[in-house]
This record gives sequence, structure tokens and C-alpha cells, in this order.
Amino acid sequence: MEHNQTNGVPPSGKFTKVLVPGVPAEEAYKYLDGATGQEVFGQNVSGYAYNDFVLLPGHIYFSADDVDLATKVTRNIVLNTPMVSSPMDTVTESEMAINMALQGGLGFIHYNCSIKEQSKEVDRVKRYENGFITDPKTLSPEHKVVDALNIKQKFGFSGIPITQNGSMGSKLL
Repeated sequence: MEHNQTNGVPPSGKFTKVLVPGVPAEEAYKYLDGATGQEVFGQNVSGYAYNDFVLLPGHIYFSADDVDLATKVTRNIVLNTPMVSSPMDTVTESEMAINMALQGGLGFIHYNCSIKEQSKEVDRVKRYENGFITDPKTLSPEHKVVDALNIKQKFGFSGIPITQNGSMGSKLL
């Protein structure tokens, strides 16, 4: 059945492909973008799996500059690159949140742990600045190795400067 309605629904109410005007029916598949949402989800199917879909590149009739991907995450936060990681314990901890931020996205720290552990993960993300530690922890020569291990465990980094009196601004040894 051929029809040229813009919504793809023929008078019979059954869904068929909209044929391209002036193109033989056997060649029309080259110009069609695939099934409509109504055709895919209007069937009596209880669910779909990832391998039920094949996404193929198609032709667009507008400039890529015309595409706006900005996404409102909250009332006041807009991401121009809508990459967001899932707040699952197997997905987003500090390492994933840092990498998402470096790519322009947002990583939600999961809440399947204590508030203290959540705070620790958030602190790790906030301390990370593109490979630089903006607020380094320092030790003096009098400190023990266990002090360095405690800093590593608490803050997630092990590059600890040793200064003359153990404070920032003191002579680096």
C-alpha cells in the first residue's frame, strides 16, 4: 500500500513505510530512516532488549551547528554536553566522577554507603583539578610512614611533599 501522508498512517490505520515520491518502491528503502516510534512500540511486545535495535546513520537536512544538546540537570545547572553517569555503586565513585567532569559531564556519587564514605568520595572529586592537587598535604621529617599512609587513605593521593616544618610555604626538603 502506498501513501504519502506525513505521519505515516494510511487511511486503513495500519502502519506501513512512507514511500519517497518519485522513487520506485523497491528503491525507497535507501531513503527511509527506519521505523517510526509508533511502528516499533505500537506492537504487542512486552519488552525490548539492546540487541533488538540496530541504529544506522542517516542523512540530516540541517547543520550540526543547529543542534542544541544543552540539558537542564537541575533548576540552576545546565550541561552543554549531556553526559551523566549513573549513581550506582558499581558505576560512579570518585574516579568516574572525576573523569566525567574532565569530559564536560557530571558524575553522581552513589548513596549505597555511609554519609562519611560519601563525603570522602566528594572530597576526592573536589580536590582533583586536572591532575594537580590544589591543597596538598605536607609532612615534616619528624612524621612517620604511617602518617603518609593515613593521608593516602583519607585523600586518595600519595605524593606528599616533605617540608622543613611540615606546613605549606616552608622550605621543601
